[in-house]
Order: sequence, then C-alpha cells, then structure tokens
Amino acid sequence: MPANIALLGSGVFAKASYLPAILSLHGDVLNLHSIWSRSSSSVESFLSEIKKESSNSNLTSNSKELKPELKFGENGLNEILLNKEIDGVLIVLPISSQAEIIKKCWKSNKHVLSEKPIAKDLKIAKNLIEEYEKEYKPKGIIWRVAENYAHEPILREAGKIISNTPELGPILFWQLNFQGYIEDGSKYQSTTWRTIPDYQGGFLLDGGVHWIALLRTVLPLGALPNSIISIKSLHRTHLLPYDTIQSISLPLKSSITNSHGPKTKVKTAEFNEKDIIGEIGKSFPTGQILMSFAISELPNELNSKSQINGLKIHFLNGLIEITCEFNEITKQREFIFELIPSIGSSSKNLKNNKINGPMNGVEIEIKMFCNAINDFKNEKSILEEDDFGKPRDALYDLSVIQAMLESDGKELKIDNSIDN
Repeated sequence: MPANIALLGSGVFAKASYLPAILSLHGDVLNLHSIWSRSSSSVESFLSEIKKESSNSNLTSNSKELKPELKFGENGLNEILLNKEIDGVLIVLPISSQAEIIKKCWKSNKHVLSEKPIAKDLKIAKNLIEEYEKEYKPKGIIWRVAENYAHEPILREAGKIISNTPELGPILFWQLNFQGYIEDGSKYQSTTWRTIPDYQGGFLLDGGVHWIALLRTVLPLGALPNSIISIKSLHRTHLLPYDTIQSISLPLKSSITNSHGPKTKVKTAEFNEKDIIGEIGKSFPTGQILMSFAISELPNELNSKSQINGLKIHFLNGLIEITCEFNEITKQREFIFELIPSIGSSSKNLKNNKINGPMNGVEIEIKMFCNAINDFKNEKSILEEDDFGKPRDALYDLSVIQAMLESDGKELKIDNSIDN
C-alpha cells in the first residue's frame, strides 16, 4: 500500500516543484491524503492547481483521481497530527516556521521530510538533531531533509566518476559560481517572509545551501570547505539583508602536499633552495565561491549566457565542469557534466566524457522517503545507502553558509565536518 502523506505548505515552491512530483508518484509509492496551509485561501489555490495539472493527459489515471482532504489553521494542523491514517508529512513552509512544526510531527509519530535549509541557524539545527537522535530516531521515526541537489542523478554520478578516476590526479583548485537576478515583486520575493526575513542571509541562505550540497555531493572530503574567508554585500535594497557573497574556501590541512611533477627541464634553472626569496609553496585544493542574486537584468537573448552557473574543478590532468542550464528543447533545467582531459595526458583511461539529465531531485527525494516509510511499515530494513537526506549532511551545508555570512574577511572554521 502507498504511504499516506500530508503536504504541509501550499506556497510557490510547493506548487512549482512538489506538485508535479506528487502527481507523478501518487498511486505508486504515495497517496496524498491531505493538504494543509495557514489559510483556507492558500489551500483552495493549491487545489485549483491540482485540478489544472491533473488535466494533463500525460499523467496516470491514479494521479487524475487525486482528491486530498483540505485543512487549514491550527485546528486543521491538529487534525492531521491526530489522524493515525497519515504516515508521514512533507513540510514546505517558510524557513522560520519549520522547526516547531517538525517537532510537533515527531511527537505525533509522523515521519518527516522537511525542506532545506535544515533550520534558520546552527543553534536551532543542532537542537533539532539532538532531540531527534535522542528521542525519535530510536523509535524508528524517519526524518530526512529535502535537499534536492543531493539527490540529483547527474551530481551523484559526477561524485562517483571523480572518486573512481585516479588518472585525473589531485585537485588543484575549484570555482563555484551562482549568479541570478531577483526582480522586485517577483513571485519568489513578494511574500512577507521574504521581504521581512527573520533569518540570516535572505535568498543567500536557502538558495546557497543548494550549492554547498552540490559541493558535498561532488567533491572528495579533502577538497570540501573546512574553513572560509568571506565578504558579504547588499547591492539591491529589496533583497535585504544581503544579496551577494564572495568567498575563499580552505580545505583540510591534511590535503596540503608538495607541488606535483618533476623539476623543470630548463638547464638554466639550476639553483639552491637558499637562493629563493621566501618559502617554496605547497599544493592544496582551495576553492572560490561567488553567489549573487543582484546581477543586471539583461535582454532575454543575453540573459542565459550571463548566468551559466555551476562548478569548475581543475585537476592536475584535466578539467571537470558541472553546469546548470535551461534546455530550450525540453523546456527543463538540467545538469551537464563534462570531463576534459589535459593536452598530452599520459593516461589512456582518461577520455572526454559528457553526460546530462533533467533536474528531478525533488521527485527522487519524495520517492525515497515514501519507500522508506513503506519499508518501515512492512518491517523491512531501510538501507543507509538509499538515504541522501541525512540531517547531519544538511547541517554541514548550513554551517558553510553561516560561516560565509559571519566571516567578514576573517577565517572561520566550519564546525560540522562531513565524515562519510
């Protein structure tokens, strides 16, 4: 039997990303039992969107029969929490609202998939994890954080390729770039919790954790941010408190090595080390991060070219590029992975490799969550390797963003390292 699920939240992201995934999965691994929001108008609006999307002929007959119960306000939430038919909840609410509702759901023995970031700051996030691991995880209650970038197939495949291709050699340095323009009054900006944010970083928080999750999914441990030196800015008044961050990422000290390759072949370059002014440098995989929501809005034909966002990883023997782009043919955003060997690479195993695929991490994370619930109900083991939404992984993402926001030009250590 599919897991009975309640959707808590009916805003822009719930409509744009969760609804298509739910319609695709309904009748297979999940049954959308209920929808809840703070106001009746929001729930009714979401129901209208369901009817609109359900008329799509590409959907299954099960999806077209989707008729969830509508709940709103405190009474509606309590009805969901007390309803023993409901196995789990998908929480898609404003950042500052999620933590308390997550705890209410645990107390009602509901499994939880909550949206990233895990919480608005590290203090709340750590308290949530401590409470969950102490009181609810031992009871078998499932909690996962819905970070879709950690579930994207192309990104997970990129991480495997990097781990299994020693011919690339060591990482020299990497560059992460995310640039966008948020128009004043646009649908993602014009809500109260956006325009008067009671959480750190504004768009940089919930937009930024995606890209840290990308790093976490793709880079080996030794190249991940271990400490940060960062500067933050506010360029556009309507995007307060900050809309731009520029950072240097420093890796684990254990990743520092001597420089690579033999000494120069140039005969005139014979010297003693004592002749060198200053010390001879080392090699270690530093990173550069630029995140901004404040770039210029350009004409449509130039806009996409100015916003090629992604990650470049420079290895000793090649380059890997991972970009996020809009495919004009499929009308979907997709990830593109490309490996480019260096000229004269000595390894025959190192060849050009390019793969791409649509962004569908939201559907995958919901499906994996519901599969875990069904396994729990059927007393089957939930495989650790099938869990890409671990709260402590999401805690690392938040730790990096918070360090970036608090650095102000000073080096800050990331206090929640990844150890898996």
